[in-house]
Formats: sequence, structure tokens, C-alpha cells
Amino acid sequence: MRLPRVAGMATMPSRAETAPRALASLLPQVDRLWLFLDRFDEIPDYAGDERIRSVRSQDAGDLRANGKLVGLEEDELCTFFGVDDDIEYPADYCATLEASLDHFDGRVVVGSHAAIFMEPLESYSRDMKVLHRRSGQTRAAGVDLLGSDSLAFRTATLRFDVREWPDLNMVDLSFALEARRRGVPLVMLPRPAHWLSALAENQEDAIWTAVLRDDSRQTELARELVSLPRPRLPRNGWRRLSYRSA
Repeated sequence: MRLPRVAGMATMPSRAETAPRALASLLPQVDRLWLFLDRFDEIPDYAGDERIRSVRSQDAGDLRANGKLVGLEEDELCTFFGVDDDIEYPADYCATLEASLDHFDGRVVVGSHAAIFMEPLESYSRDMKVLHRRSGQTRAAGVDLLGSDSLAFRTATLRFDVREWPDLNMVDLSFALEARRRGVPLVMLPRPAHWLSALAENQEDAIWTAVLRDDSRQTELARELVSLPRPRLPRNGWRRLSYRSA
């Protein structure tokens, strides 16, 4: 029996053009979507679908981008999908990530946008090999980081309270640390190029823009991450996992 599909997204008023399109691409694929509304005066019209559970920052606290994971507080076991408000997802997005989890018996986190850290690690932004979501990849690979805009995992394998994170707007790093501390591998999936479509890029309020100005805290967290033992990847599933069959 399939577990419920639950997605988590955070958005803010400046994303009024892209958020509705991102939601429209996802809602047909999920049973429920937790939408964290960061500093909204009221719930926007596009959040009216019955599958959406809106959480306002005025009620849940100043979680910023971390709020996309506030739905992990649910008691129900599910397959949880991390998504963003500026990406249009293909119709097979959830099914593909779900099937990929099945290849590994749900013991990993799978995703599209990924990165591997180079050593010695002197700068988070410079000493990182990015395997971008738009690029085609022919095989699965274990990675240090997965973008929280395009990942999935089983809550029976990984669950935590995002309110306990000490840092805001460092979701990918904080998530990677949670997974590595618990011995859960991160796996980048193979896929065709441009499987995910960016609705907007390089916005002035993008988190990456701030990182390029000052990545000192991110570098500190990345060094902590690489100092921990990398979890051993499950042996099963690799040969069957390609972008044609995932």
C-alpha cells in the first residue's frame, strides 16, 4: 500500500508570480502540501486548494525557508517531498522519486539538485562541485548535499523538528547534517536534462545571493558535515536505477 505523499514548500509575498505555478504542477501528485507563508498579511487566494495546509509565520514563528519542513511534525508516516516556490515540476516528479526510494528500500534520501564538497574545504560556495538540477545525469551517485527544492524521503527513516535548527535559510546544509548524524545516505538521481524547469532564477531575495556575499557560517557547517563519517550506501538498487527506469 502506498504511503501518503506529503510535500513541503515555503514562500513569501515576492513570489506571487511563481508560487501558483509551482503549486499547480505539484498538487495533482500529492495527498497534502504544507505551505509555510513567510510574513504574509493574509492567506493568498492560490493557497485555497483543500490539499494545502497553510502555516503562517505569525503563528509558527520566524522559520523563513526552514518552514518548508514544518509538516514533518505530522504523526502519520508518509513519503515527504521537499519543493520550492520557483520550480515547475514534471507530472512524474513524485512517482519518480517514490520509485527511486523503493529501489533502496526507503533507507536513503533521494533528490535531483546535489553537491559534493572538495577538500580542503575553505569556502562553502567555492569548494563545492554542483550537480545542477537542470543537468542530465546518467547514473545515481552518493553526494554530500541535496537541494531541498527537489528531494524525497520516508519519515520512518528520517524525521526531526525543524524548530530546533539553530540557523535560518541554510536548509540544505542543516538537512544534510540531520541525515549524516543519523547515518542516512543522500543519493542524487539520474534524469534527463531540464527535467525540472526553473520559473525564475537569480532573484534579488534568493538565498544563494546572500551566500555569495558572506558564506562564513555555511563554511563552518560544511566543515562539520565533512568531518562526520559518510554513511555507507545500500548495495541494492544501483544497477536498476537509470533515468529511463527511475
